[in-house]
This record gives sequence, structure tokens and C-alpha cells, in this order.
Amino acid sequence: MAQAYKFTSYKYPHTPHRRWTAYGPFPGEGCQFFVRRDVMMSYVGTRRRWFNHEPCLEIIWTDRGYKMALWYRDDGTFGGLYADVCLPPEVNPDARSVEFLDLDLDVVAHDEGGELHVRVLDRQEFLRNRKALRYPGTLSAFAEGALGRLLADISRRRYPLDRPLSAWHAELLALLAMAPEGTFTASRG
Repeated sequence: MAQAYKFTSYKYPHTPHRRWTAYGPFPGEGCQFFVRRDVMMSYVGTRRRWFNHEPCLEIIWTDRGYKMALWYRDDGTFGGLYADVCLPPEVNPDARSVEFLDLDLDVVAHDEGGELHVRVLDRQEFLRNRKALRYPGTLSAFAEGALGRLLADISRRRYPLDRPLSAWHAELLALLAMAPEGTFTASRG
């Protein structure tokens, strides 16, 4: 049975940025899957909260410079892909946590007629933070390299994008069913 894991993203050098809960881990090909639905994402510095009802498959690699989320609308259609460029996430089974250093750069992709339309977000934020927070040169180079690899992996349809995105919806529903009973009954209030 899946267990609740606390996800925390940090901004450089180690300031908590966002927190949320997802359930897992479930093994994938060289990755771990976590699932979420009815999640409240908290932005630590601003105390802003964002509620997302749509089911989502979080994909964590500990050897890549990004993490990815595939989300679906309630009718089962693919809603989109969101990826954070980050230092490889640390998955701690004992603490039931996933932590990563968010390197500002994000990628979103939406299905448009069977093709993924990809956009890079927050490049200006990355450039501003790189200067203001004095990112080490190695960290800046890592972020740029990870962004390039992420875009190439999306373009080449590297796993998990190598199969129809609609196929992941059935997998997501099966994994959601393995979460503890009552997990996904949060209200929007």
C-alpha cells in the first residue's frame, strides 16, 4: 500500500519554497512514481496556497536534473506535463519525504493534436536569481545542462513519454486505488 510522502522544494541555498503530499513510491523504469489528487500546495515564503483537484502522476529520478508530473482531467484526458529543473531529488523512505533544490527553470507541455507543445518557463527568474543569490557557476551550468537534457528527452519521447499519454491515465487510476482509503476526499474549502 502506498504511503504519504511529504514533498518539499527548496530555493537556493536551502530555503523551503513549496510543500505538498503525494503517495507512493511505486517503481518505474529507473524512476519512482508518486500519485496525488486533491492536493493543497503551500508556498512557504508567501503562505499562499494552491489547491489542485486533478489526478497527477509525479515522476522522480535520482539521476536526472529534473522531476516531472503528468496530470489528467477528471474525464481522463491528458491535462499536461509540468517539469521542474532541479538537483536530483532525495527520496528518504525512513522520513517518507522527497526533497529537491528547485533551480527556477520549468517546462510545461500540452498535447495539441497528438504533438506536445513545449514551453520553457521562468528563464528570467533563473537569470535574476542566479545573479542575486550568487549561484555557483557549477550550479548554473548544471541547471542549463539539465534543461537541455529535459527538452531533448521530451522531444525524443524518452520514458515515460514513449507510450501514449492517455495510457498513463489507467496506470494513474490503479496507483491512486492503492493509496489509503479516504486519502483523496479533501474538500476545496
